[in-house]
Amino acid sequence: MAMSWLKRCISEVRLIHAYTIANTQAALEYRSAFIVQVVAMLANDSLWLFFWWNYFQQFPLVNGWQGSDIVILWAVSACGFGISVAIFGNARQISALVMNGGLDAYLGMPRYALIHVCIAATDPTAWGDIIFAIGAYLLLVRPDIGHIGLFILLVLLVSLIYTAFLVLLNSLAFFLGNTEGMAQQLFGALISFSTYPMDIFNGFVRVLLFTILPAGFVSFVPLQLLRHFSWSLLGILISAVAIFILAAAGLFEAGLRRYESGNLMGSQM
Repeated sequence: MAMSWLKRCISEVRLIHAYTIANTQAALEYRSAFIVQVVAMLANDSLWLFFWWNYFQQFPLVNGWQGSDIVILWAVSACGFGISVAIFGNARQISALVMNGGLDAYLGMPRYALIHVCIAATDPTAWGDIIFAIGAYLLLVRPDIGHIGLFILLVLLVSLIYTAFLVLLNSLAFFLGNTEGMAQQLFGALISFSTYPMDIFNGFVRVLLFTILPAGFVSFVPLQLLRHFSWSLLGILISAVAIFILAAAGLFEAGLRRYESGNLMGSQM
């Protein structure tokens, strides 16, 4: 049983790898457009980071936060987001696929439908986020090898939270109808909150940012781990990632049963 499960996991990882390469190659077919999108995203991220960096040059220490903390915050958040939409870029389209019957094209394939849906497309601008994040972290923080390895692990975990949150939001379409607009707004809120110092939030809002809107696990917890590593805190982060993934997969599967039992609104050839 364990060996069979391991083989299936390896097979899914290979599928994800193959789709990522194919999607990237497809995006590079329009090389000029690809470069423009990447540079535009690089400029956008750099502008916001410059604002915060300049602020901390004027006020070097604000409620325990330093300029390097903001760099780490933005680097982890941007890189996690970039990996999520570069590899699982189609997760944002689940709501639309549910509404127009587009999931039919994936249900007949001999692969786990949710993974296949998520990896079917990429967003070229994601590479701008990834390049920005890696460059900012290496050039401005100047970490040692150990922290670079930890950074890589953390951004992979953050990317899974982003992806799972997108799946959760868009899977509501199975039950509520078209939730694409709501999903975009809530996901935008997650990105926004994850780029602000967590200490400016208190009480109920802070609880919200560690539960319904997991910005705390996207930015604050990784920052604490890069500041002062703790196995227990890493365990909490991994547990949170697992919970969101299981919740996303569970909601999608529950919706899929509802989708299968209803009248499909269309099919793709």
